[in-house]
Amino acid sequence: MPNGGHCLPMFYEHPHDPSISNFEYANFLALSDLISNRNIPCEWNTQPGVRGLYSSEEVTLAHHAVDALNQNNPTLGKMVRVVDSPDGLEKLGLSVPAAKGAVVTDVAARLWPYKLITAIWESLILSSSLNLQTHTPVTSLQPSSSGDWDVETPRGVVSAKKVVLATNAYTSHLVPEMADLIVPCRGQMSALIPGKAYSGNSRTTTSFAFIGPKMDDYLVQRPDEYGAHLMFGGGRSFGPSLGVCDDGKVDEKVASYLRTSVPQLLIPGEGEKQGQLEATHEWTGIMGFSRDNLPWVGPVPEKEGVFVVAGYTGHGMPNAWLCGKSLATMVSGEDIGTAIEKAVKGGLPTAYLLNKDRIEKARKLDTVEVQDEDHMFKAEVMAEA
Repeated sequence: MPNGGHCLPMFYEHPHDPSISNFEYANFLALSDLISNRNIPCEWNTQPGVRGLYSSEEVTLAHHAVDALNQNNPTLGKMVRVVDSPDGLEKLGLSVPAAKGAVVTDVAARLWPYKLITAIWESLILSSSLNLQTHTPVTSLQPSSSGDWDVETPRGVVSAKKVVLATNAYTSHLVPEMADLIVPCRGQMSALIPGKAYSGNSRTTTSFAFIGPKMDDYLVQRPDEYGAHLMFGGGRSFGPSLGVCDDGKVDEKVASYLRTSVPQLLIPGEGEKQGQLEATHEWTGIMGFSRDNLPWVGPVPEKEGVFVVAGYTGHGMPNAWLCGKSLATMVSGEDIGTAIEKAVKGGLPTAYLLNKDRIEKARKLDTVEVQDEDHMFKAEVMAEA
């Protein structure tokens, strides 16, 4: 996965559905508690999140969205504000006049996601509650004569009454009818040496996102004691991205963009402004972009016993943990209708549920490819405004 450790709940992105912002906040708190209670060493650090906006249209839409959030969910609305003055933007560390505005959220964090996930895997394996089969890809999912599902792999077939697909971008490989609902999208990451301009007293104190025409990048910075690397991801418009499911390649044009853009986006502190930063590591990963920009959680219609939790559209950190918990509630229930109701009562937004009605509504929207040509945030806010 491309995940660089950016956990920023987007309270204002769906301002007319408070259940979504409440869910993302609950997910943030659940992750924070999990990491704290289990003492997981994954570099988790809470800090504000700054989302730089690079067009006047984005700033106008952000004002409308934050106003709507304050009307519909004032508790979380108090945690979000729009900044659009040059002085205010420079205080946030953003270079002007390139940045036209910013949305500041009090609740955000940075972490090393791989360390979090491996700690959870280790705990499950040591508890003997999990049988983990590595290097065992599932090649197909077929109904059996007994009414179960045959999970076919190169090492043999496993039969199960219930199957959970936490397959994100690759979901359509096993559920082909979801190919237009969750589309693979390659993202690229870099670990950059900060130099004097962004280290010591000049290091960043917030997480960043950079949003504008053909621009959806993000940046967090690792702790000083571990090198203070700038974890910068994005640059999708500079190379193949949407529809790409091969994460074995690093695109050089995207890599060049990532190495040269930070000095253009952020005001340097001490030292001279560098033309580009040196990368210690560069890699790619595959995201799953959702047709309606929301995760899909629940039983697959007309495939009794098959469940999906996928389609985070690059926004998995503020959603995936509690989406998984919600799906576990559904899978463990004897009556699926009652189990779904329990998951919703537990906080899962009804807008996340996988069902026929939602599929029909999603297919009336533009395709993921068409939406990506514009910008999902803009399309979503304009549709709800």
